[in-house]
Amino acid sequence: MNIRQLDLNLLLVFDAVYRERSISAAARKLNLSQPAVSNALTRLRQFTDDKLFFRSGHEMIPTRAANSLAVPIRHALSAVEVGLSSLRSFDPATSTRTFRLGVNDFFRHMLIPTMANVIEREAPNIKLEFLVETLGAPVLLESLRLGEVDLSHLPLAVVEGLEDISFEHISNEKLQLMVRAGHPALSKPITLEVLSKLKYVATSNAPAVRTLVDHIFGEHGIKRDVVCVVPDTTTIPATVEMTDLVGVTSSNFLLRHQRDHALVALDTPLEFPAIRAGLVWSRAADEDQGHQWLREKAAQILRAALSVSAPVTADAL
Repeated sequence: MNIRQLDLNLLLVFDAVYRERSISAAARKLNLSQPAVSNALTRLRQFTDDKLFFRSGHEMIPTRAANSLAVPIRHALSAVEVGLSSLRSFDPATSTRTFRLGVNDFFRHMLIPTMANVIEREAPNIKLEFLVETLGAPVLLESLRLGEVDLSHLPLAVVEGLEDISFEHISNEKLQLMVRAGHPALSKPITLEVLSKLKYVATSNAPAVRTLVDHIFGEHGIKRDVVCVVPDTTTIPATVEMTDLVGVTSSNFLLRHQRDHALVALDTPLEFPAIRAGLVWSRAADEDQGHQWLREKAAQILRAALSVSAPVTADAL
């Protein structure tokens, strides 16, 4: 197989069909006719000597060969796109780029509405796609490397030392326990024994936080009795308010949700760490002027939102 004999435009067609699982949808995405996409796919099949996709109902299902090609092709196309973008001057007022941002429960309500407002006012032709983080940091980091996600927010402990990932420190989030106002535990000092007898609510989409909290409890000989697992962090405040369950949150998250729910921070003998968090992106996008604009806006929005409460200082780390 000689790569010099391959029309590289065929890779764009492959990527579109793979993502859309449809020839007609791929054609619309590429602004081509369906026959043109079908013809390109035929040429690529001849070149690879593999069917690549087969039809099942209304979907085009990739073969094993197609699945093995998908990641390197997407990586190559993303690298070319980022490289070309960095060569062009960026004007937010006229740009038609699409930016994809990974967001978690702690920050999406701070970021999404205001970012959408900024785009509407300053960059009306730019498109935003916000992707909820559900698969954990390793998968998200790979998505950043492949160009499938442009910018995200993560604990910096998972990215420091990675040569291909850049980051900007935004906050120090102190973890703490919360209960409803009037919770029976508030009537007496919170000892380790009291903590061992309480029941807890956790979330399934933040496994790293749950592991960290369980580890801290375990260091004090306590096995947390998690009796309710909810799908996302934003469900925890209402659940805590309606029950005697204890939730884990950050200081800023608790402050924001106290406006809508009768919640109280639980003073405990446990020492919870402050988690350094920030914006993260592929180092390949460092010099991309559009990306620089995006992360500057995101950083400004998050810092403004977090300024409603006193931040945990570095001395507390």
